[in-house]
Amino acid sequence: MGNKSAVIVTCLLAITFATAGCSSKRGGGMYDNELSADQMAAESSIDQFEGTGEVAAGGVFQDVGFGFDSDGLDATSMEAVRNNAAIMEANPGLKAEIEGHCDERGSSEYNLALGARRARAVRDAMIGLGISHERMSTVSYGEELPLCKDTSESCWAENRRGHLVELRR
Repeated sequence: MGNKSAVIVTCLLAITFATAGCSSKRGGGMYDNELSADQMAAESSIDQFEGTGEVAAGGVFQDVGFGFDSDGLDATSMEAVRNNAAIMEANPGLKAEIEGHCDERGSSEYNLALGARRARAVRDAMIGLGISHERMSTVSYGEELPLCKDTSESCWAENRRGHLVELRR
């Protein structure tokens, strides 16, 4: 593992361990089985992973898909962006974090950078649709928090996404 990669992985692990016991959503740090799949999916991917070791799809927003090695928004992606912007427009107090995710191909460094570009592409498209930049933040998880863990094109396609999460007020 390269020096940069080791630093990134170390930082991600430090954040994960530092925040592991901080969530007030779960009693004693254990996952509350009474949460529905939609409620779990409404949490950030890192919060889901800390609670269950897995990441879920769903929530209020639609995931925005991306092509292989791309941060460009095609017609299908833009439809999801428009739907997400409509949700935010209808709920003026709503703020969202946009997570950039990648499939497992490519180096950790490359995928973190690509995930960041994907998150920014979604944010910029939503700004173009009239959503204030102040209501959105971005984060990249690269390949680290996959929805699907199989090694197939359909699985990789699920992992190439911009995932929006409602920020708690």
